[in-house]
Amino acid sequence: MILSVFSSSVLALSVACTASESNVQPAKAGANISPPNVLFIAVDDLNDWIGCLGGHPQAKTPNIDRLAEQSVLFEQAYGAAPLCSPSRTSLMTGLQPWTTGVYGNRNWFRDIPKFSNWITIPQYFRQHGYTAVTGGKIYHQARGTFSDPIAWDEQYSTQMGTPFPPADKRYRHGMHDLFDNKILARLIDWGPIRQTTEQTNDWRTADKAAQILQQKHDKPFFLACGIYHPHLPWYAPKKYFDMHPLESIQLPPSKKGDLDDIPPGGVRMVGRAVDIVKEQGQWRNAVQGRLASTSFADACVGHVLDALDKSQHRDNTIVVLWGDHGYDIGEKKFAKSALWEQTARTPLIIRIPNGTPGRCLRPVTLVDLFPTLIELCGLPPRNDLDGRSIAPLVHDPQKEWPFPAVICHSPDWHGHNHAIRTEQYHYIHYDGGGEELYSAHDDPHQWNNLADDPQYAKAKAQLKKWLPKSTAEHFRSEAENAK
Repeated sequence: MILSVFSSSVLALSVACTASESNVQPAKAGANISPPNVLFIAVDDLNDWIGCLGGHPQAKTPNIDRLAEQSVLFEQAYGAAPLCSPSRTSLMTGLQPWTTGVYGNRNWFRDIPKFSNWITIPQYFRQHGYTAVTGGKIYHQARGTFSDPIAWDEQYSTQMGTPFPPADKRYRHGMHDLFDNKILARLIDWGPIRQTTEQTNDWRTADKAAQILQQKHDKPFFLACGIYHPHLPWYAPKKYFDMHPLESIQLPPSKKGDLDDIPPGGVRMVGRAVDIVKEQGQWRNAVQGRLASTSFADACVGHVLDALDKSQHRDNTIVVLWGDHGYDIGEKKFAKSALWEQTARTPLIIRIPNGTPGRCLRPVTLVDLFPTLIELCGLPPRNDLDGRSIAPLVHDPQKEWPFPAVICHSPDWHGHNHAIRTEQYHYIHYDGGGEELYSAHDDPHQWNNLADDPQYAKAKAQLKKWLPKSTAEHFRSEAENAK
């Protein structure tokens, strides 16, 4: 598919309309500036099971790893929430979930009167002379309302994922009727499919992005490419399962009695799925499916990156690769939707033209991407975003950074729950008062809850200062907390 040439009158109308809804003005025409393009790659449910983050020793992700070697890899990046829609909404709007009230997958920010005309990342870039196009899953869906079609010049791909196996080859693990959670019951499955990589929707989305990158463009572009895998179900072409032989699969670390020192708010987030998978002898198969699905996603990413590297845009394009949150495959639970490291942490990789590669250990969240891209591209700053620019860390990954990552998870049945992640600690506060505290260095698997240990009372009190109350209160206090 070739990127269409947009009518100047239509684009002018779009810019005029969106500019009227914002406090900023479009960049002046005729300025002698050549702003960088942006290639914006999302990989759904991507946790640290990639080679460069070492989350699983058998992960095979050579393309993502290659990008990380050329970029700044944020080793402690977190979604604003451990669930697709609130995390992605936060990223694209630059607003925290406690600002918008979007905590779940069923509410849409434009249905909230206060945010119905909010200017998102692609709209802001369009205001300042960019063409913004999207394909695959960037918001919660690849098409329809939850893809925010009004924000883009074009949606070049509205499909995602891979074909399903024939009905008689699904749920052969025998667990389908054991899950109380009907969404998980529908999603928890894995296995090879007969289609080739090139016959999948994820690859087609990647290939259309690759075609766009091969073209000449009269304007800078913001190109978003969303890969659905490794989101469940883990159906992928057979070659990716063959890359991870079942008999060689290593299980992730887990601890018997791990939940014994976790408060009720945390226990409620675990659910029964992890016990079912293990009791039915399917844990190793699930790990294989996850690794295979991630390797498939990596191949799609590699196709896009190869196209960029062969294009005339290679040296003037910022590349951002992100996952929306983590995923736990049996360490504590079997799902996302919890505030531990396994479910909250996600890859974030940023490559800038003429940048110096490195690894950054400072905690950041995806809500920071909106102001970061504004700064990296030299666009006028906005003062109405919750996130803060991490461009200083892109330029110097070792720079001092006093801010923690704040993660929230507030589905109706769990209340308002938050995690505060610093370089030293991971603190969780549950609605109703339950707490967890872990040493990030000494207890990476979060097996020893220190919240009730008196010697950590001072550290816990400092961490609690970052818990959001109201947005205004939270951000007014940040300067003082950072001292």
